[in-house]
Amino acid sequence: MKNILTGTVIKAVGGVFTVMSGDKKYTCFSPKKFRYQDSDVLVGDKVQFEDLHKGKGVVTEILPRKNKLHRPEIANVDVCFLTLASEPSPDLYLADKVLINCFQEQIEPIILVNKCDLPNNALQLVQDNYGKIATILAISAMDDSVLKLKEYISGKVVCFAGQSAVGKTSILNALLPDLKGQVGGLSAKTGRGTHTTRHSSLHKVFDGFVVDTCGFSLCDLNGIRSDELRLYLDDFVTISHDCKFTSCTHTVEPDCAVKKAVEQGVLCKGRYDRYVEEYNELKDAEKHQY
Repeated sequence: MKNILTGTVIKAVGGVFTVMSGDKKYTCFSPKKFRYQDSDVLVGDKVQFEDLHKGKGVVTEILPRKNKLHRPEIANVDVCFLTLASEPSPDLYLADKVLINCFQEQIEPIILVNKCDLPNNALQLVQDNYGKIATILAISAMDDSVLKLKEYISGKVVCFAGQSAVGKTSILNALLPDLKGQVGGLSAKTGRGTHTTRHSSLHKVFDGFVVDTCGFSLCDLNGIRSDELRLYLDDFVTISHDCKFTSCTHTVEPDCAVKKAVEQGVLCKGRYDRYVEEYNELKDAEKHQY
């Protein structure tokens, strides 16, 4: 009789998968049929596998995915830690894109303002822009404030996203001292960070899993039309019920409740201005497709 178990894929190397079921790790292989169906096993997949012997197994089924990121290729992400800091200066255009992708992919965004052990003017800026739509945590990778992340990691799969040199790898190292990830710093010439992570696997932390590679695919707007962009800004959606037109894009239409809220200071003007710029960029891109 076959012994079928359920587990989470935590590592993939050359068609060999490490699957964690309970507290035990298994080395598993996947049948060729998955590759032929263009649905090969990904890190983060929930799978059923046959326990063969001596910690080895074969994947029999890939369970339905909640979502799939492409850079890195990983499935079933529950939470994204969008990481910002005072240095380098917060890239709010990038932050907007990460948040939009999180809402599109049904990923809960938690905004981390890192390096709070240093003089920091970023926290108020982040609160002004995103305080109404996401949980914001002030932390430092240098002290115990990273323990604030425990309740958001427990029982979930978590990834990091954000610009380089804001301290994502340092936070990972604080959570996983044995990881010893390479920490990248600011480029002296450009003031920008350098990418330091090149592979992906899951690591057990606080009864959850943390991805050791950043969610780069969350940093680009892909597959979202200009007239859909408004649907992924929760604070805009709530107010837009009072717009004159149900399809209002909050740009040129009259009697727009969102524009009125910006004028009254209810919505952050900087956030609205970036929305309009992103809307126009998508609109222009759509014109050049045909």
